[in-house]
Amino acid sequence: MDVVREALDDYQSAQADTRWGVDNPYWPLAGEVRFAARDLLAQPPSGRSHASALTALWHLAEAEDADLIADVLEGAPDDEGREMALLAAGTALAAGEEPNRRLLALVTARVLDEGLDVRDRRDAMSALDDLDLPEIDDLLVRLSESPELDLQVYAAGCLATPLRLRAHRDRVRRLAESWPEDAGGEAAHVREAIKGFHSTYWKDFELGDPVLRKAHDELMFPLSDDGCLKAFATLLRSADPVAVGIALDHYESWEGLRRVLEDEERAEACLPEVLARAREVLRGPMTPAEVSALNMIGAQHAEPGDADLLVDILRRTDSDAVRREAVWVAYGVLDEAEVKDHRLVAALGDLVFDPSVGFSLTQETAIRVLAESLGAGADDILLRALREGEPKVQAHASYFLVRTGGLDRHRAILEEVAESWGDRPPQRPWGQDPIELIFGRPHSVHWEGHRLADPVLYRAHRRLRAPTVDESYHQALRTLLESGDEAAVGIALDHWWSPDGAVKRGGEEAREPERALVLDRIREVTLQPPSSGEPSDGYEAKYLSALSALDVVAAQELTLLAEVVEVGTNDHVRSRALDAVEAVFRDAEEADLRLVEALGHVACDEKVPLHDRVRALELLDESPGTNSVDALVRATRCAEVEVQAAAAWGLMWEEVIEDHRAMLEELSANWPVKDAPWEVTRVRAMLNAAKE
Repeated sequence: MDVVREALDDYQSAQADTRWGVDNPYWPLAGEVRFAARDLLAQPPSGRSHASALTALWHLAEAEDADLIADVLEGAPDDEGREMALLAAGTALAAGEEPNRRLLALVTARVLDEGLDVRDRRDAMSALDDLDLPEIDDLLVRLSESPELDLQVYAAGCLATPLRLRAHRDRVRRLAESWPEDAGGEAAHVREAIKGFHSTYWKDFELGDPVLRKAHDELMFPLSDDGCLKAFATLLRSADPVAVGIALDHYESWEGLRRVLEDEERAEACLPEVLARAREVLRGPMTPAEVSALNMIGAQHAEPGDADLLVDILRRTDSDAVRREAVWVAYGVLDEAEVKDHRLVAALGDLVFDPSVGFSLTQETAIRVLAESLGAGADDILLRALREGEPKVQAHASYFLVRTGGLDRHRAILEEVAESWGDRPPQRPWGQDPIELIFGRPHSVHWEGHRLADPVLYRAHRRLRAPTVDESYHQALRTLLESGDEAAVGIALDHWWSPDGAVKRGGEEAREPERALVLDRIREVTLQPPSSGEPSDGYEAKYLSALSALDVVAAQELTLLAEVVEVGTNDHVRSRALDAVEAVFRDAEEADLRLVEALGHVACDEKVPLHDRVRALELLDESPGTNSVDALVRATRCAEVEVQAAAAWGLMWEEVIEDHRAMLEELSANWPVKDAPWEVTRVRAMLNAAKE
């Protein structure tokens, strides 16, 4: 049973992941999962067996499972089982042409049971609120009359769906007006629902004609599909441009016509007339409805024949909203046409350079449309944008040039423009840094954003960011490593050690030519004391770059690692070096004697912080083999109890303890009883156990 339950939980976990857009890999086994869940429910509960089975049926229940779920509900399950039973009940009730009356009655009784908590009653109602039955509407009405505000709000939210509002709009409005302002998010949703979808572009407009006003209200809150479509046609066919715009908005928006119709397919039958009316608006004199007409056509319904309309609109409009929607229609026109209309391309290009527009979403979209529709055919316009456009226009032009392969075609001008921006791009199209797209990445790891002032070093850095490795790459790396410039050396070390640097470009072998230089730089940074005076801006970064490079070479350069452990110039360097020793020991069969000696010196050095001394002893304790024994014995002679105890604990191996029992017992006798390190207690316990 436990194995079956775990399998059902795996199914539920995979089903939950589908909310991220992935498929449930177990879906082909849905029938077997359903069968296993039914089988578990037919048995007495064991642990979470019923909860797991009900969770599976929440997704997979069929109408025939209603009685089985009803049996569980009647059996007074625990809170988790009841919650899952109600979810499964909702699925089973909705699965049949007629809901199971026994299960429906059980859930209804819970909804109406005033002795239950509000949450329990809401959970029960949530199993029913999707059912299209008169008795469910009646149940929601009764719940909306509850003195409990939470139940009122919940019931009103269920009654505020478009189809239920047809019968209950007045009730929902009265309820919403009676609630306090701070009634919560669900109440706010109800208040928005009873406002209805006015339009996309005309929210501040009130139609002057009473007939059109009435049609608008009927469109927002229809009493029937026929009445809704009649009201829609009244607005669409009227001579009032705002009324036409409202009708087009209602057709285009997901919140509009389709949402309030019971039969959405009836809206599809209106599409030819809607598109014809939109194009009729665009062919006439400029009217306010143009923006709605363009939004209605969009890229989805655009046709090559719309090019004439768009060229004319872009020439005569001064509305940014109209321009923006026209650009999206142009996307559809250019994308569908085998031969691109040069007049439309020119009109979009003029929009990019129109000084009266200023950089906006419209210009950004125009650049995108040209690049994605024309590919390399947009190069001339995008190159002009690089030369003449303001920095934000340049950033977007650069991004799309790179996207369409323009980096290989126009590298020189792209690099020139990117250099003119300095350290930061003027904008990041789609979250991308165009400087990185042009020069490559990484810039570095610990020196991100630092621009080398020396032109020779700057060119060398730029060469490192290119995607290929050849002799010029290695020459650039050597130039930086030998420069004596703190930032240049740090950047070079970052490129050498980072997986996104040399290795990504040429594999592990790309590191080898500069390995000796890198080791020299690591020694300089980690072993030489810092220069006098205040730390520079890169004080911490230079250590991070060197220590990251040390991590890469530690296993092969044990002498260097031992030097850094013993002579490290500051606490941070020593701590990172100890981390590297831990990684080396983890993969070794025997502790290297040079590392053991270095750790022993750290453990006994009174100038080293106590926590580092104890850490060194812990590493000696965990080191592979027995090379660390002498170093641990020496550390027991230190004055500090913490060091003695840590060293003693490191000697508590079965093969070693008897050789040093006398010394360990003498230490133990002199250690304090109260407030002693934890090792003291453990050592004493093991010594006593060995005696016994």
